[in-house]
Formats: sequence, C-alpha cells, structure tokens
Amino acid sequence: MSYAQTAGHRGATAAILVVGGGGLAAATWIGGEHGLALGLVGFYALAGLAAYLWSGRDSDVGAILRAGGDERQRRLDRAATAHAGLAMGAAAILGGIVSAARHHGDIGQYGVICVVGGVAYVVSLATLRRRS
Repeated sequence: MSYAQTAGHRGATAAILVVGGGGLAAATWIGGEHGLALGLVGFYALAGLAAYLWSGRDSDVGAILRAGGDERQRRLDRAATAHAGLAMGAAAILGGIVSAARHHGDIGQYGVICVVGGVAYVVSLATLRRRS
C-alpha cells in the first residue's frame, strides 16, 4: 500500500462527508426517524473514514479527494463534475415534466432545482468571462 506525500488536505473530503452527514442525521432525528438517523451517523462516519484513507493513496482519485493533484487530475475532476451536473440537470428537467403531467402543470420542487441550476450557470458564465 502506497501513501502519497504530496500537497493537499486528506481530511477535506472526509470533513465534508461527516459534516453533511451529521446535518442530515440531525434533521432526520428532528423529523422523528431516530433509527434512520443513527444509521446515517454510522454510514457517514464509515464513508468519511474511507474517504480519508483513500485520499492518502498515490492515485488519481486520491489526489482529487485530497483537493490536490496535477493539471491532468484537476481536468479529470472538472470533467467528472460537469458530467454529474448534466446528469442532475437532466433528472431535474425530467422530474419537472413528470410532475407537470401528474399535478396539472405544477413542476414543484424540480422547477426550483432547474431555476437554481440555470441561475448558477448564468452567474458562473458571467464571472468566468470577466476573469478571462
């Protein structure tokens, strides 16, 4: 087993998983699902530990997880993030269409996701254009 001695923060991804999972578990607990909340705590603790251990490896994924890596690894991360965003956007659009068909034109929360995605895209495009 090879561990990298490179720049980056091994705990960055693990901390995001643990904090986000803790917030979800707390909300689930408040909602009255105590068993599920405890299961979420366990799941996100294990996921955080796995991310921490994996980020120490000398690999592309390890470099991406520790928020480091070379230009090629950052390009891989950026492309994967773009593909994930496209998939989530397509799911939100499809969900809005199905919701509109089932609820007499009301696109519901899927519409909110579509609006947030559209606004984020326009703001990002304007910001990046100004910087270049």
